[in-house]
Amino acid sequence: MIKGIKRGMKKKSKTMSSAAKLKRTITRQCSVKRKYSTTYKDIKKYFKEFNRVVFKNKLSAFGDVLIKDLTREKCMGQVVTMEWKRKGTRFYKLEMEPSYKSKRDFLDTLIHEMVHLYQMQNLGDSGTHNDLFWSFEPKVQKIGLRL
Repeated sequence: MIKGIKRGMKKKSKTMSSAAKLKRTITRQCSVKRKYSTTYKDIKKYFKEFNRVVFKNKLSAFGDVLIKDLTREKCMGQVVTMEWKRKGTRFYKLEMEPSYKSKRDFLDTLIHEMVHLYQMQNLGDSGTHNDLFWSFEPKVQKIGLRL
């Protein structure tokens, strides 16, 4: 016997799911409660991670990303749809606030807007807060975020 393992028996490996790994990373990075300044680099980084874990890489990137003051729109982030009926094309633009109370607020807002994008782009839905939108809540909670 080798240190408690009987011959012929394989040692079980403990592997974490990608959702659990991402949740652990988010929890660590969001442990400090301080103001967060939005960056294009973080939007791209977390979009890629959330797309892989929550949407199984089925979400296409936003056509454009803007960091701008949204106080007039009374929101923390939004997906703007641009449609050209003559050409039959549709374009989705992400708009995010320049800063958030915390990094967790930034991440919650980004995943929220990604769900709207998935609704509209992949499922042809209106992109409202309907049952389809809320059906993503368990997946989002698995990575430690809120819709």
